[in-house]
Amino acid sequence: MRLVFARHGETEWNLQKKFYGLSDVSLDDKGIRQAHHLANTLRKNNWQFDVGYCSGLIRTYQTLKPCLNPDTPIVKLPGLNEKGFGKWEGLDADEIEASYPKEWQLWLNQPFEYVPPEAEDFYQFSDHVKRTINQIISDGQKNNYQNILVVAHLGALRIIDQYLLNDTHEFWDIHFDAGCYTEFSGDSKQNFKLVKRNVG
Repeated sequence: MRLVFARHGETEWNLQKKFYGLSDVSLDDKGIRQAHHLANTLRKNNWQFDVGYCSGLIRTYQTLKPCLNPDTPIVKLPGLNEKGFGKWEGLDADEIEASYPKEWQLWLNQPFEYVPPEAEDFYQFSDHVKRTINQIISDGQKNNYQNILVVAHLGALRIIDQYLLNDTHEFWDIHFDAGCYTEFSGDSKQNFKLVKRNVG
């Protein structure tokens, strides 16, 4: 089984460096171009997918759809959603620091332990992402899928990367570039290996 992962394309809030987590923001013009670049790169490398998975947010669906044949099933899994940032969504770092100076400093000091106002706990987020990738692997085994495409968010993809590689990379150092794909190969969670990173 080959798992191919890609990050969604750019949105206006990416460009404005805003925290957006669970906010359902669409791709901007550059993001749409990145989605089509990803689709062209996959075709040039002769990828044909049995199924495509994305989160429940539109930016991942918009990135996934051009990459698949019209008859390839698409499954939306909210377990792949980005971490919710509560009251910080829609704000950039300067705006957060101005409105929540104490909370901002706590988060900078302990980004995995501190939970911002009304945000999702990082470890709960991590758990549901891991359960979801296990579900995808299990479904692939049950249905004998050979090639699976997953489009998700940077935070979720970093967790998946650490999970499949047994935490061999530092969380913040893991990069999934928009418009590119990363390939893993294996037949169970215990033996997935990284094949290629950020092709495109």
